[in-house]
Amino acid sequence: MKNTTETIMKREMLQASVGPDIYEELKKAWQEEANSLQKSLEAWKEPEGGLLYAANIETAELVESMPLQSSLTEIPFRDESKGDLTSTVASSGCAIVVANFLEQYFDSDKRVSIELLAELAVDFGYRGYKKQDDGTWRKMGMNHLWFDKFVPRCFTLKSKRVSDVAQVLEALKTREVPVLLVKNSVYKQDPENTDSHFVCVLGIDKHGYHLYDPEYSQIIRCEFERIHKSIRIGWIISR
Repeated sequence: MKNTTETIMKREMLQASVGPDIYEELKKAWQEEANSLQKSLEAWKEPEGGLLYAANIETAELVESMPLQSSLTEIPFRDESKGDLTSTVASSGCAIVVANFLEQYFDSDKRVSIELLAELAVDFGYRGYKKQDDGTWRKMGMNHLWFDKFVPRCFTLKSKRVSDVAQVLEALKTREVPVLLVKNSVYKQDPENTDSHFVCVLGIDKHGYHLYDPEYSQIIRCEFERIHKSIRIGWIISR
């Protein structure tokens, strides 16, 4: 594709890299938001009463229509120039599937297939790798800027980081979508699993959260304590 001012600017807007000054600002903001979120979790109290918010039928049907992440073994999600010859959306692309879910949930004017999302994530630098001392590259999952930058800009949405767990319920009331990055060791109850996983919160009741997890074909429920202990980062995605 020929580089024009328009294509260059579009790439600049979507690519994962940011300038060093901006990155320093971001690091400070991320730390403050993370600290605030943890304080809110410590002070959190279980809701009283019954159902507080449930996904509507349309959302439940959307979840059921989504492809299972485990079925996407033929869609590559890798940078082969870094020696990665095996990664697929099935093995590493939960953020890709969640992005596709958000596109459909918010009925975005832009339709981007899972295949193209995976390709763009690699091309724009969101597929994470870290160079080792021996010159090889270690796979690092998805750059968190995917939900700060790419998803909102690609689909004309808004994104803000969760700094208080109370924001999750408030978001649900207005059909916004909280996206959480959770530690698999706690969320999947697998102490040996050091990876993380992206899920969406779609509802809440007195027992816990109702989630869209790309590894399941329907909305699942998960108790508050397990989610709260596993949260690493959260975003509120909205129009």
